[in-house]
Amino acid sequence: MPASLLYHTNQISDIQVKNVEYFDSKIVFHASFHPNKPSCPTCECTQHYLDGMKTRNLRIAPLGNKSSFLSLEIHRHKCTNCAQVWWPTIPFVRGKKRVTLSFENYVIRMMQFATIKHVANFLEASWGLIKGIHKDFLKREYAGIDYESLQYIGVDEFSISKGHQYMTIFINLRSGEILHAVEGKTIESVRPFLMDLAAKSKNIKAIAMDMNAAYASAVKLFLPGVDIVFDRFHVMGLLNTALEEIRRSQQNKCNQVGLKVLKGCRFLLLSNYENLNPKKRSSLASLFDVNSPLLTAHTMKEQIRLFWTKTTIQEGCKFLGWWIMDALESGIAELEKSGRTLLRHWKGLTNYFKHKITNGKTEGINNKIKTMKRQAYGFRDIEYFKLRLYNLHKVVHSFV
Repeated sequence: MPASLLYHTNQISDIQVKNVEYFDSKIVFHASFHPNKPSCPTCECTQHYLDGMKTRNLRIAPLGNKSSFLSLEIHRHKCTNCAQVWWPTIPFVRGKKRVTLSFENYVIRMMQFATIKHVANFLEASWGLIKGIHKDFLKREYAGIDYESLQYIGVDEFSISKGHQYMTIFINLRSGEILHAVEGKTIESVRPFLMDLAAKSKNIKAIAMDMNAAYASAVKLFLPGVDIVFDRFHVMGLLNTALEEIRRSQQNKCNQVGLKVLKGCRFLLLSNYENLNPKKRSSLASLFDVNSPLLTAHTMKEQIRLFWTKTTIQEGCKFLGWWIMDALESGIAELEKSGRTLLRHWKGLTNYFKHKITNGKTEGINNKIKTMKRQAYGFRDIEYFKLRLYNLHKVVHSFV
């Protein structure tokens, strides 16, 4: 009965259970391992005799609410033909580890919805053991990523620690899977991956990114046939920054005459107009009555959003040209600067109409990364952190 129980709950076979010890919080099975028809690894002879014995204490998947262990006797064999001495391979243990495959699989399933700390506490195991099992699994799972089917990629960076330390991630925009993560955001940082990508993938059509000069230069250098698409999220960020600078400069002028009319209206200006309720729209209209530069900047910020609603590249180019011309002739320094920036990135902006991709999934992934970092209170093992990133698209939620 105990042998059958171990087989059906932990897929452990070829053992003979001698006795079972029951404690308040754990169960210990004492057994011996007898492989089926072992053969000599040198001459493959099946004639041998026993030449020594050792005991391995293994952690197995829990039975009910009790931790379970297997105290396993293993016999050394000696070949009668060539005198080769060997220890038999245990099929339900990975190498020299002190846990069975069933325990590893149990940990991996729990790590899909819980943190290392909570899995370790639940199983009454060490934090390092749980992390090691999960890290080894992720290494096997993401030993090689298929680049052949890639068509659209997103690239972005995020902060990994204080002191302006960043990490760049490349994402499959179709599946949301992180393809590669590397420290830094310079050409030298992304060079190895882009060279590897150029050699392994011939179907890439476009890469979505922000207006980072280093990323654009690297793609043009190593993937010259791939289109660059500048993401609308960062274009709107550029206009919001300009609008905020205008608000501050106007507020400074108001401060000189003792007016505080622009105080507390930052988020009112940055919000999309259609999302405002009637009361806020009325407040915004009153603000524009006394400040025409803000009215011009806010109107142009709202107008640029129509660029991505155009149906053809011809319509998009015509709209963008008129918008840039209006910005350059506005007489507002911040808008003129934004207009020149968009003019320099004309090709990447109009490429949107060829591929209709955005970096929205990348921004969503960045939010999940922040959540994962908070739950783990940071990562000191950068290799493990990268492996967790590659697995992030499979993580739906976490218990904390």
